[in-house]
Amino acid sequence: MLTFWESFKVFVKGMIMGAVNVFPVSSGTVSLILGVFERFVNSVKSLNHNNFKYLRKGQASEFARRTDFKFFLTIIVGLMFGMVLTSIFLKKTLVFYEVYTWSFFIGLIIASVIYVMKMIEKVSIKNIALLLVAFFFSFFLSIKSNPYSNDNFFYLFICGIVGATGMVVPGVSGSHLMLLMGNYELIVTEAIPALAKSSTFLHGARILFPFVLGAIVSIVSFSYLLSWLMRDYRDSTLSVLAGFMLGSLPVVYPWKTPSADIMDYIFHLPQWNTELLMAVVMALLGALAVYILEILAKRKEKRK
Repeated sequence: MLTFWESFKVFVKGMIMGAVNVFPVSSGTVSLILGVFERFVNSVKSLNHNNFKYLRKGQASEFARRTDFKFFLTIIVGLMFGMVLTSIFLKKTLVFYEVYTWSFFIGLIIASVIYVMKMIEKVSIKNIALLLVAFFFSFFLSIKSNPYSNDNFFYLFICGIVGATGMVVPGVSGSHLMLLMGNYELIVTEAIPALAKSSTFLHGARILFPFVLGAIVSIVSFSYLLSWLMRDYRDSTLSVLAGFMLGSLPVVYPWKTPSADIMDYIFHLPQWNTELLMAVVMALLGALAVYILEILAKRKEKRK
C-alpha cells in the first residue's frame, strides 16, 4: 500500500512520463530512469482474467493488491495530467515557433534512432535488411501520405494502439509513430488541450475516447507481445523499429507544403538565414536532450 508521500512521488513521475510522451521521445526510457518501468509493466500485465475474477467475486481489496492498482491508477492520472499541460504548451509553440519546434523534433528523432541502434547487440545481414525495408516503407508513407488528420473512430483506435507502444518499449516513441500516421497534431495539439476547457471538452473527449481505448488494448497486449519479441527477437525487433523511426523524418521536416491534390508534400530547401541557424540549434538541443536521457538511463542501470 502506498503512503501519501509515495503516492505523490508516483504521481509526479507519471506527470514527467506524460510530458515526455507528448514529444517524439520514448516515455519508456524515461520511466526506466525514474525507476518505475518494471513496476508499471508488471501492474499492466496483472490486469488479466485471473485477477479480474476477484472483482466479480466482490473482493476489490484482493484485486487491488494483486494488480498493484493504486500505483497503476496514480501513475496513469499523473501521466494524463502531464500530457494535458504539455500539450497546451506545445500547441502554442507550433503556432508561433513552428519551424523551431519541428527542428527540435528532428534532433530528438535522429538521436533516438541512434539510441535504439546502439541497443542492437549483433549486426547481421538479416537485421540490416529488416532496417532498410522498414526505412523505405516508412519513408514512402512519409512523403506520399495525406498530410491532413483523420478523425475516423477506427483509425483513432489504431493510433491509440500505436501511440501507447512507447510506454512499454524503451527507446521507441509512440508520438513519433503517430507523426507518421498523420494524427499527431489532431491528438496532441487539438484534442488533449481541448479537455482543459468546458466549451471544448466534449470535442476533445470524442477524439480521445477511441484513442484511449486503443491505448489500453496496446498497453495490455503489447506488454506481453513486446516482452516476447524483445526476449526472443530483440535485435530484429529493434532493427525494424529503428528503420520505421528513421524513415518518418520527412513528416517533421519543417520546409514543406501540401501539394495541390492533397495527397503528398512539396519539399523546399531552407534559405540560408537566421531562421535556419536557429533551427539547427534547436535540432542540436533536441539531440542533446536524448543524449542526457541516455546517460541517466545508463547510470540507473549501473546502480542496479
